Amino acid sequence: MEEVKELLGSLGLLEIDGYKFSKKLSGGSALSSLYVKNDEKVVFKFLIAPRNCIELERFKLEFSVLNNNKVNFLYNERRMFLFLGPEASYPLPRIKCELRSKFSDLVNYFAYAYEDGELLPSLTSKLESSEDKILLLYRLSSGLNYFNQVGYSHRDLHPSNILLLDGFQMTKDRSQENDPRVKFLDMGNCQKNRENSDIIPLERDLDEDAVFKDNNRRILASFVSMPPDFLRKGEFTKNYDSWSFGIYAYQLLFGETPFEANQIGDITSLLETREFNENYEINLNSLSVGMKLVLKHLLSPDGESRPSIDTIVRLFHWLVNENKRFQNSIFIKEVIHNDGFDPYHNPIDDYY
Repeated sequence: MEEVKELLGSLGLLEIDGYKFSKKLSGGSALSSLYVKNDEKVVFKFLIAPRNCIELERFKLEFSVLNNNKVNFLYNERRMFLFLGPEASYPLPRIKCELRSKFSDLVNYFAYAYEDGELLPSLTSKLESSEDKILLLYRLSSGLNYFNQVGYSHRDLHPSNILLLDGFQMTKDRSQENDPRVKFLDMGNCQKNRENSDIIPLERDLDEDAVFKDNNRRILASFVSMPPDFLRKGEFTKNYDSWSFGIYAYQLLFGETPFEANQIGDITSLLETREFNENYEINLNSLSVGMKLVLKHLLSPDGESRPSIDTIVRLFHWLVNENKRFQNSIFIKEVIHNDGFDPYHNPIDDYY
């Protein structure tokens, strides 16, 4: 921490707008640090000496999406809030300091509100029963569904990018909204959803297309979370985050990945063979038939066959709240292919 403090001090950034440096939170090309003013805490995120122009545009995009997205945007000089879930479950950090640059763009930073919570790896280590793990997956899918409202897919989902807050409520009543209280961090690799156009076009002071083009020719360090079909379809990959969710779900339930991932060839082979590791079928057969079939669809190498995020929420509602009806494999497959809805439900019955 002392090295970070010394660096920020040399740049005149130990105090910003009355907020004083407290501690370093994480590292990398864009480091994050906790700053405090009275009882208020914020996280300042810094990009120092970007390696190229795309890295700077990526940092600017992260700020821009947090500040101005499909459900939280400026219109007619007043703030419009179009988020459909409980306000406590708004899925992104809230900006507290606008993006600024110093020394001819060599130093760039912005701040968002700090919130007390647990990063996903810390919470995961406390779970023992399969019921608790499935409830957590239901909660995460609901939070990710709220995230999708902002108009972007995350594309870098892994546990250290997911913050869980206290006080969550997952309803048993389908007519009510879940309150999962999940925050998604690190938007540097996000991609605009092709399926969802903005309600009002959002103008951004950056080269968004250049970032997306770079995204589509880069393989992330966490390439296990990258769906195999991305290697063929690039920006046209469907249900990208659904694959990442499936990978995490498998690891949570079994403590291992569903396939060896020592090199990129291990990912490409899934496109041809669809063969996972030797424990894969054994592990899946240890689950309830509903969880088994949901997980198999999440881990399909074909994005067309993976459930969308909103469908995943409905499927986990079945697993958590209506599991007794979710035991017949034929019926389960019908529900999965009907976007998580009961194929035999008659809406007229709701009125009687």
